Amino acid sequence: MEKYQELVAFILENVGGKENVLSVTHCMTRLRFTLKDDSLVKKEAIVQSPDVMSAQFASGRFQVVVGTHVAEVFQVVQEKLNGTATAAVEEEKKGMLSTLVDTITKVITPVLGILTASGLLQGILALLTATHVLAVTDGAYIILHAMGQAVFYFLPVTLGYTSAKAFKMNPFVGMMLGATLIIPELMTGLSDGTVLYTLFKGTLFQTPVYNTFFGIPILFPANGYQYTVIPIIFIVYVGSKVEKWLKKVVPAVIAHNVNSFLTILITVPLAILIVGPITNVLSSLISAGVSGLYGISPIVTSLVVALLYQPLVIFGLHWPISAIGITNLAQSGVDYIFPMSFTANFAQTAVVLAVFLRTRSKDQKALAIPAMVSGLFCIIEPAIYGFSLPVKKRFAFSMIGGAVGSLILAFSATKMYAMSFGILGFAAFINPETGSMNGLIMAIIATIATSVVAFVLTYITFKKEDDVVDEPKKELVKTEVITAPVTGELKPIESATDATFASKALGNGIVIIPKNGEIVSPVNGTIETVFPSGHAIGIVSDTGIEILIHIGIDTVELEGEGFKPLVKKGQKVVQGEKILEVDLEKVKAAGYSIESLITVTNTDQFLDVMSESAANIKAGEKILTVIPFNNQTEFNSLAEVN
Repeated sequence: MEKYQELVAFILENVGGKENVLSVTHCMTRLRFTLKDDSLVKKEAIVQSPDVMSAQFASGRFQVVVGTHVAEVFQVVQEKLNGTATAAVEEEKKGMLSTLVDTITKVITPVLGILTASGLLQGILALLTATHVLAVTDGAYIILHAMGQAVFYFLPVTLGYTSAKAFKMNPFVGMMLGATLIIPELMTGLSDGTVLYTLFKGTLFQTPVYNTFFGIPILFPANGYQYTVIPIIFIVYVGSKVEKWLKKVVPAVIAHNVNSFLTILITVPLAILIVGPITNVLSSLISAGVSGLYGISPIVTSLVVALLYQPLVIFGLHWPISAIGITNLAQSGVDYIFPMSFTANFAQTAVVLAVFLRTRSKDQKALAIPAMVSGLFCIIEPAIYGFSLPVKKRFAFSMIGGAVGSLILAFSATKMYAMSFGILGFAAFINPETGSMNGLIMAIIATIATSVVAFVLTYITFKKEDDVVDEPKKELVKTEVITAPVTGELKPIESATDATFASKALGNGIVIIPKNGEIVSPVNGTIETVFPSGHAIGIVSDTGIEILIHIGIDTVELEGEGFKPLVKKGQKVVQGEKILEVDLEKVKAAGYSIESLITVTNTDQFLDVMSESAANIKAGEKILTVIPFNNQTEFNSLAEVN
């Protein structure tokens, strides 16, 4: 984004400075400023910039048109305005689950490489110790173990940084929040030692209190926050809100020195006093629920645990289940809980294998191999965050596969005699007293069944839109016709009421006054952009023509009301395929023009873009002719006709 720094600084200076900006959003091509004082705007200076296509006041905002790379420019605007204005883009409305998954993916993706590397290190170490090449007391083992465990132990620190970037707060404050949660003295001082008193004694939520915060009892998780994901994301989210509030109330002259201090001072106690109790309550509920359900039906318990185990790993709430298994092994030397989750890592590994075989992405293939190796040794974070969770159906397939294996082990009443997972965990199914191999045989059968189910479901449902790859550069080599996306009245682009479109700053094109709300694709191609409000869609044809379909004038202000996109980014479409439904009456009733614009935004890459004469047109009929530079002859003949 470095190349846009000067442009953004120039724009902000000529809209009256950062202090004159109340908020800013962006559309498909333009920045939309809400200003304190419109009279401070130097419009003439702004439009003279070679990087600005146009600028105008419309709908109570000052709009600066910079082109289809507006999202990148907007990111720089956000950085420049941090703390002085609200810089936000209207985002697509999503469900809570989708929002959570998207946030987790955004936070985890930057650390996938080191997660994978650590998983491989632990896998290698497991093999070295299993083959007796190393003992746990060897110096080499200690160093390798530290290397493999470091990223997981300090995960809240690295995720504190990436979460802060995602929530647009100071990333180093995010790191400090994560570091505070895992500092050893918290574990020793807040969950160990002499019990002061016990809260909720005699109930399911009975919790010992080892210390207080100015008299407030601290309910710290018994396992701390190491290796966890969700707590730090939630904490940094709270911290980002605190930081934004402080920027509004703390005088600018001292903000630089005290805001970070106050953010940490306020957020950490909130985190420990609130997140800790929530974790404890959830852990107690999970532990009691699993134990109680097992008393009713081991088979049902096996199914429930298998389906929930992998989601619980994401939330760091799988420890209560593990605690039951550890207790069983300590008391009787045999356990029924661990077999319920034993096949989970093989399910995740099978999903990665299926993606590896189907994907065209070199990056995905490169990440898949180490993710599979680490998955075999029960380190499934790279598989979860890199492959299954971003495409939710894959995660569901992994859960289903794990459930199949769990049920096989439950129906055969297979037990484990040690806490061990992954390919080295099969030995834990051998009865140490009788030497019986029956448990081992059933574990192998269950693992094969799990892997087959997860693999097949992922493989056969793999779709191109799930696969992000670098397509070869498209090039138009012969004249191409663009058809009308909607039935209506055709007008020249120069007649557009929006000055930016009329000046062809966004490319040559055409105006259509639609007669119905059915919008179809004008070419065979790929959906490049679906704006969250649904009023505009960008398509790249199979030959590289970039087309913008913009329904109505300033209809972004409707925030999606009256618009129903039928496609998503990355989706392949054919000419004439319905891509959008618009309630034209609702748009007009809200006071907006339904004048729609179809432009070729990369017009300068072609010899010419020629439009049809004004007329009534039907969807699917020719409206534009795009001529490549290598077709001067056809250009001359068309020019003579026109």
